[in-house]
Amino acid sequence: MYNYTNKSKNKEEKVVKRSKMMALAMSASLAASVFSGIGVQAETEQTTITFGVFETDNITSEIWQGFIEPFEEAHPEIKVELVLASGDDRDSFWRTKLNSGEFPDVLVEASKLATMGIFAEVPEDVQALFNPDLITEISGTVVEIPASVQYKGQCYYNKEVFEELGLEEPETWDDFINICETIKEAGLVPLMCGGTGDTWATGGMFWVAEGDTQVQNAYPDFVQGLAEGTYTWNNELIQNILTTYQDMVNAGYYYEGGLSLSYSQCADAFLKGDAVMLIDGSWMNATLDSAGNEDFGVFIVPAMDGSEIAIGNASTWAVYKDSKNQDAAWEFIKYIFGEDTSGYQAWLECDGLFSTTVEAVTYEMGPVTTKFLENIEGYTVKSELNAITGDYAFPSGMSSFMDKSFQNIFSGADVSSELDSWDTEYQRLLDEQ
Repeated sequence: MYNYTNKSKNKEEKVVKRSKMMALAMSASLAASVFSGIGVQAETEQTTITFGVFETDNITSEIWQGFIEPFEEAHPEIKVELVLASGDDRDSFWRTKLNSGEFPDVLVEASKLATMGIFAEVPEDVQALFNPDLITEISGTVVEIPASVQYKGQCYYNKEVFEELGLEEPETWDDFINICETIKEAGLVPLMCGGTGDTWATGGMFWVAEGDTQVQNAYPDFVQGLAEGTYTWNNELIQNILTTYQDMVNAGYYYEGGLSLSYSQCADAFLKGDAVMLIDGSWMNATLDSAGNEDFGVFIVPAMDGSEIAIGNASTWAVYKDSKNQDAAWEFIKYIFGEDTSGYQAWLECDGLFSTTVEAVTYEMGPVTTKFLENIEGYTVKSELNAITGDYAFPSGMSSFMDKSFQNIFSGADVSSELDSWDTEYQRLLDEQ
């Protein structure tokens, strides 16, 4: 059970209990849509395993060292070395490492590479550490562990501006567009975005809020149907979603210089008041709650079709099947998810993540995180299309291609032509697997 505790000392016990139940319900709902170890032998020489990671503003090198240092102290016979992904296309980075024979023993973002057949089967005692509803198979074999759950696609807003303009959190899509128009008429920028070095920060979160929700509402079997040729990207629904996005850009609702900003820069600009709203993920909860910032609220972006679907995904880790140090790699995973979970807890809290282990790892939940979960109470939780694991997972590289296409649409590209390119690229990547 996910026993999250409210950070605010003034919250009544019933609010704490309510937050616990909401976190449990959200993670359990996600499970419906997304998803024997060998002890290390006594060694005379130190074994070194490589740990493939990435860094963000929240997930720093100190966070990863929080996993490594306690493990190395408990297991002096094993050394863990970080391999840090660079660039804005981490999937391509790891494929390059694979082709060069330098793939890490343990990888922290495995889902988009899992169908390539490069990961080892997860031992039963490792599987037993995690919520069984979140464990998925590829061709009948478990090759990933569900390390965390994260939610995306809600809208953060400046409370003071909303109050000054007499605005309230929207209940419908028309309400949301009216808010954008009111903010623009007041001489302010409605929405912030980024793009330089972080292509996902241009249209990725809009797509999560409107594309992932509406597509899965209309076509619950879309991922399978796409792989089997039943569905295509270029259809009327998706054309309408992305045309609306482009119309919002053309209407001046987005920060004009967004494509020149990294995600960090765009988030800082939003917090400084350069725009009134930012559609983002639950990592922003961690940023605001850790700083005790009470100037911003958060609401779920209403879907154009009125559906009540919230989007989250399980982050999966895996061990390379050709690793010469698999025993040590699994020992590392068992330690950090089952023996000393202090590093796991710090990782979850720093980025607004939620535990997936049977023995839930908890942290104090601040007011923004609490409100974030309240917003999706009663909603059906589904995974991002490009984060669904299993046999029908998107081929590696498709997500990055879509992010670049969102930038093209932001800059005025023809929507139908872009979607034709999605179909072409999807099939090309699928054939290459």
